[in-house]
Amino acid sequence: MQFGELMQLFQLINAAPCHEGKHASYGSDIDETNRQLFSTSDKTKKKEILFSWAKRFQPCILGRLGASGKRGIQISVVVIDEQDIAKGDESLKQYLRQCRREWKDKCARGESDAILYFMNVEKLSRIPPSADLLGIFTRFSDLIFHEFDSIQPDVIYTEAAPLKVEEKIYLFKAGINFFHTTAHLTSNHDRRIPGGAVISINAVGHYANNMVNRGVFKNVDEAINDIRRFAWQSIGNGGISASSAATTSWHNIDPKNTCPFGQRPSKLPENFSIENYTARYHTDILIPRRLTEVPTTLGDPTIEDRKWLTIEYFTARQYELGSIDFGMFHGYPVDSEAIYFNPFPPIRAVNSPDLIY
Repeated sequence: MQFGELMQLFQLINAAPCHEGKHASYGSDIDETNRQLFSTSDKTKKKEILFSWAKRFQPCILGRLGASGKRGIQISVVVIDEQDIAKGDESLKQYLRQCRREWKDKCARGESDAILYFMNVEKLSRIPPSADLLGIFTRFSDLIFHEFDSIQPDVIYTEAAPLKVEEKIYLFKAGINFFHTTAHLTSNHDRRIPGGAVISINAVGHYANNMVNRGVFKNVDEAINDIRRFAWQSIGNGGISASSAATTSWHNIDPKNTCPFGQRPSKLPENFSIENYTARYHTDILIPRRLTEVPTTLGDPTIEDRKWLTIEYFTARQYELGSIDFGMFHGYPVDSEAIYFNPFPPIRAVNSPDLIY
C-alpha cells in the first residue's frame, strides 16, 4: 500500500484490536446466535438465523414483527460476508450499490419496506467501541451512500424508499441506523445485534401507504394509528439481556397527556408524552461518535441524555416541502426516472429542544 492510500475495509477490520476469550461474550442469546451464524456460509441460512434471533430479542416491535413475517412488514436482507469484503472496496461498492438499486425496485413494487445490510464478519463481532470501529462503520457507509460527501458521525442520514401509488411514484423518508454486536451493555445497548454489524433502513411511511395499497387499512390515518402503538411500545424496551432493569431509552411524562388516541398500551406509563422521549443517544443518528469510538457502560452517568427525541411525526398531517418531516407519511412525488433519487438532506443532530427530530 502506497503512502497516503486509504486502507481497504478488510484491512481496517484486520488491523483493529478485538475482544478475546471471556471478553468476547455478549449475552447467551447473541453468543448462541453467533455460533450458528459462523458455522454456515449459506447466506439464506444466515438471514434465517438473524431473523430467528430478532423475533425474540429485537427491542423494536416493528422489527420483531417483520422478522416474524407478521403484519405485512417486509424486510429485505443483504448479507455481506468475509469473502465479499476480501474482494476489496471497489468490488464491494459496486455490489452494495446494485443491491441498493434492486431494493428500491422492490420498494416501488410494494415488495419491501425495509432493508438490512448485514456485515456478518466474525472478527467484527468482537471489535469494541474504538477509533477503529468508527473508521469501519464510516467506510462501510461510504460504500453504500454516495449522494453526499463522506459519511460523518453525529449526523442524521435518511434514505428514500419509492412506492408506486395509483400509477405515480412517491419517495418516502426512511431512517438509517447502525446496530452492532459489541453495543452489548454499553450506552446504546438496544443497538446490539449478533454476527457483526447491520445498517438498518426502514420507512414507516412506505409501510403505511403500502398497507393502504393492499387494502389492509382504509386510509393512511388508520395505518398510522396502528403503527404508532408499536413505536410507543419500542421505547424503553432496550434492556433485553441486561442483568438489571436499566434501559437506553424511556418515555417522558407529560401530566397533560391523557392519550387522546385511546390506545395506550398496558406497559406504558400513564401520562406518557406522545410528543417526545429520552434516550442515552440520538436514536436517529447513523453513527453516534462517542458511543462508537469510546467504551461506555449501560447507565453510564457521563453520557448526556437526549431529552427531546420526537415521536410526534407519527401523524397523518401533511408537512410542507422543506420541513424535516416532509416525506415521512406523505411521499415526495417524483417522475419514474427519479426512482433511485434521494432528495432528503442530512441533518447534524443537536441536543436541544429547538431541533425537532
